[in-house]
Amino acid sequence: RDTAAHDRQLVIPIVLAIVLAMLLILLRSVVAAVLLAASTVLSYLSALGVGWLLFDHVIGWTAMDVSTPLLAFIFLVALGVDYNIFLTARAREEMRA
Repeated sequence: RDTAAHDRQLVIPIVLAIVLAMLLILLRSVVAAVLLAASTVLSYLSALGVGWLLFDHVIGWTAMDVSTPLLAFIFLVALGVDYNIFLTARAREEMRA
C-alpha cells in the first residue's frame, strides 16, 4: 500500500507537468492547455467515482486493488489528452474557415 501511494504521489504530478508542458508547446495558449489538463483530471476523478459506485454498491466488492488508481490515471491521460488535442485542433480549423 505504501509503495502504491508513493508511486501515485510521484507519477501523477510528473505526468501532469509533462502533459501540461506539451500542451503549452502544442497549443500556444495557457488557458487552453490548463483546460485540457483539467478535463483529463476531471475524467480521471469521475472514472474512479463511477468505478467505486459500481463495484461497491452494485457488485458488492468492498476493496479495490491499490494499483487501480494509478493505472486508471495513466490510461485516461493517454486516451484523454489525444482526444482533447484532436477536438481542439478541429475547433480551431472550424474557426479559421
